[in-house]
Order: sequence, then C-alpha cells, then structure tokens
Amino acid sequence: MKKILVILEQDQEDQYALERAVLMAEKLKARVHVLICCYQELSWINNVFGMMENIHIKEKIIEQKELWWQDYAKPYINTVLISHEIIWSKYFVDSILEHCQTHEYDFYVKRGHRSETLFYTPSDWLLLRKSQIPSYIVVEKERKSADAVLLALDFLASSTEKQQLNKKLLEFARDYADKMAIELHCCFAISPPKVLSDTGFIDPEEYAQKSTALAKETASVLLEPYQIAQQHQHIKIGSSDKVITGIAQKINAGVIIIGSMGKSAMSGKVIGNTCEQVLHISKKDVLVLGL
Repeated sequence: MKKILVILEQDQEDQYALERAVLMAEKLKARVHVLICCYQELSWINNVFGMMENIHIKEKIIEQKELWWQDYAKPYINTVLISHEIIWSKYFVDSILEHCQTHEYDFYVKRGHRSETLFYTPSDWLLLRKSQIPSYIVVEKERKSADAVLLALDFLASSTEKQQLNKKLLEFARDYADKMAIELHCCFAISPPKVLSDTGFIDPEEYAQKSTALAKETASVLLEPYQIAQQHQHIKIGSSDKVITGIAQKINAGVIIIGSMGKSAMSGKVIGNTCEQVLHISKKDVLVLGL
C-alpha cells in the first residue's frame, strides 16, 4: 500500500479523517494526498459586478481555504508525506471520481455522515456506490487502541460474483492486518428467510443448524490459505448488520472490512445492502470494497 486519499469537505472542522489516514500511513509506509472540496455559488455576482469580480472572489475564497489548510495540517505535517490540492466544484462527488480515475490510491478516507433519507442520497452513498477504489468511512470520533480487524464474509455465497468478492476481501484484509500488525477476525451472519419461516415452509431452527454446518465447512476451506485462526472465525445467527457490529464491539475491532456489490438502482436506496445497513448503526470505522 503506497498512497491514501483523504477527502475533506467544505467547512469540515473535525480532523478525524486526516488523523486516521496519517495513523494508517505511518504503519503502512504510505503517502497521504488530501482533496479539499471548496465551492460557493457566485452567479448572483455576475448580475451586480460582472465576471471579473466573480473570478476575484473565487480566488479569494480559495486563498482563504489554503490558509485554513496550513493551520489545519500543522499537527501532522512532520509525521508522514502529505500533499494537498483544493478542488472548486459544485458537484464534488463527480470531481472526486474523475480525480481517482487519473490517480492511483489504495483507498480513500472520508468522515461519515448519518443524514440519509429515502429521497436524498448523501455524498457517502454516492461515493460508496460509484468509487472504483475502497472506501474507508471514519465513524469513531476518537481513535482508541484496537485489538483486531473484523472482516465480514459470505460463507454461503453461491454466485461467481460473490465468491470473487470473498477472495478480494480476504486478500485485502490479510494484507491490511499484517501491515497494521493487528489480528484478523472474520464473521458471517446467518439470517433465516422470514417469509419462508412465516409461511411454515421451513423450520428456522433446522435451517440455522444446517446453514451453520455448511458455513463452517466452507470457511475451513476458504480461510486456510489466509491463516485465520479458528478462534477468530465467527459464525452467528441473526441479521447481518447486528451480528457484524456486535462482534466488532466484542473483539474491539478498529475497523470493519465489508464488501459491496454496488447497488445503484432505486432498490438499493430503499432496501439498502449490508454495508449500508452496517454504516447506519456501526460505532466502528468501516472499510468498503466493491467488486
């Protein structure tokens, strides 16, 4: 891992994202590049003063943001190699995605928000669904000493895509945990289908027992090359989001690593996939990898 991108939104006062990236960069021996998102609607000025005044005000705002950054970065400037740039864009998510297409990063770090509603998709979701690089969402306000990394897997994955995602997650998580010098745990949640159990077609308890046995069998084969100790493999019954976040709390994980198939249709907004459900309730940072 060589380079981490940090995304700072306009008027972001807390330093959690930058702090987290610097701590990781120190252990990963990586560089940090910061994108500072900056924009102010100035169209009204054209009607009063003209285009030249518009340009002058824009330059002044960017200059102020540069001064803000110099003060903001003081605690970290001598820790790791940090570069930065200010991007002026009303649609900063699109600008970030375009930037990532022409630069190489191992993952980006961004402060998480909890402002999502049914008809409003905040920047976190847009980036998660469209980003071609892993997304590290900072949830914890203060970094505490962590004992583990928790990787969420699907031990009953039947499709080729989900199996490929399992492998990608394992390779990334193993490398990340080794370089961070921290234990790697993995987990899988078994949720008996509510519709089937309600109609009496299957017995939830029998389903859970058979699924657990099959998941353990699959896990022993899948995890063997990655040297994940038996006591670090967690298979539990329950909803995925609650199982994952519950285990993360129990083992004092510093971050939850989870996969996403990248839903972008309306069904993804209404129903939400597991990684988004985890982000809704997680008290731990979440690192999301897409296929």
